[in-house]
Amino acid sequence: MKLLKLSALVAGLGMASSVQAQSVSVDINRAKLSWTWAQGTGGAATEFRVKCGQTSGAYTRTTIVAHPTMNVNVKDAITGNGNWFCVVTAANSFGESGASNEIPFVAGAAPSNSPVLSIQAQ
Repeated sequence: MKLLKLSALVAGLGMASSVQAQSVSVDINRAKLSWTWAQGTGGAATEFRVKCGQTSGAYTRTTIVAHPTMNVNVKDAITGNGNWFCVVTAANSFGESGASNEIPFVAGAAPSNSPVLSIQAQ
């Protein structure tokens, strides 16, 4: 299987950005992780495994995505706000490919409630 390439779809900008060494900030409710994969000399992929953690190289959460889908909502791949690092692998019943490049990002969300404004005459 060929190596996967993971990119972060930057929320609000509508553009895919391949991020290597720098971290981007994303809206946890709007951002997606997406990847490309091409069939190599190995077996066909039946699923992708998106692995994320809050420390580089230490992935504590795995989200399974059925092939041929090659994206996942960030909010489905992580557990909350903060610094995150994610990779993806291709897999089938015989095993799993090597990991893609790692994507570092900071996940956050805008406040959910609007302030209430009032005016007082004096």
